Amino acid sequence: MKSISPNVKKGIAVAALVVAALLSAFVLAGRLSDPAFHAASIAALDEKKVTVTELTAAVAGGSIAVSAIPGDATTPIANQIAEMATYLLLVVGAILLEKFLLTMSCLVTFQYLIPIACGLTIAWLFCRRAVLLRLAARLTVFGLIICLTVPASLQVSALMEQTFDTQKTVDAVQQAADAADAGQADSTSAETDGRGGWLSQVGESVSGSIAGAVDKAEQMLSRFVDAVAVLIITSCVLPVAVLLFFLWVTKLIFGIRLPVSPRGTVRAVHGRFRRKQAALKGAPKQTGDD
Repeated sequence: MKSISPNVKKGIAVAALVVAALLSAFVLAGRLSDPAFHAASIAALDEKKVTVTELTAAVAGGSIAVSAIPGDATTPIANQIAEMATYLLLVVGAILLEKFLLTMSCLVTFQYLIPIACGLTIAWLFCRRAVLLRLAARLTVFGLIICLTVPASLQVSALMEQTFDTQKTVDAVQQAADAADAGQADSTSAETDGRGGWLSQVGESVSGSIAGAVDKAEQMLSRFVDAVAVLIITSCVLPVAVLLFFLWVTKLIFGIRLPVSPRGTVRAVHGRFRRKQAALKGAPKQTGDD
């Protein structure tokens, strides 16, 4: 049986890489960057955005309700509740960024990074420089990592929300704000409703229940802090943590050395400086008589 010559093998490899680059750029890039392909992930992000919007409205209502309590005892608490809206704005920005990266990362990876990696591999077949093959592998792995980061972080966020019952916390915050608004608007309706908004109770006996109103306001602030903290973790911290985890696993698999510690870097620079100084001292001095 005739063995295949190296040139034929190289030609087959080049043809396969060209086909892979064309499929990646003109087929996979358009399909994987289509929003319809990521419909489930986009729906989850939209649902989270609706939750943040409702919580922002609850923050505004709670701040107004707490500030309406007679006296200045609850004014600092009302200001702190109002500041929660700033953090919720950051959460909304993170959600919009995740929606953008969900499609754009696939487009950049399959339309640019993978075809460039295929071109570098073709160049490696002819010149056999290992740096080209390493660069191609790193581009491919990096592209796949940025494509998987957002979907993986959404899955981890869903697990965390189930574990900590995020929706229950958000519902409790909204109920507290609604009860506060109801108590501020109409004290009699709060009594007939059966829930008894705590602001209506403050209105009935202002002089004797300021301390109780402060306690209720602090409880509301605590609920707001819990809800905002969970949203920041699931929307801002977890995507970064998932990305760092993927990078760590990639370094572990490919055997890439982790960056040295700052202390080790300082010692290396200091040692090199000392060796250079010793070499200069040991060099023969130049005199003007030579």
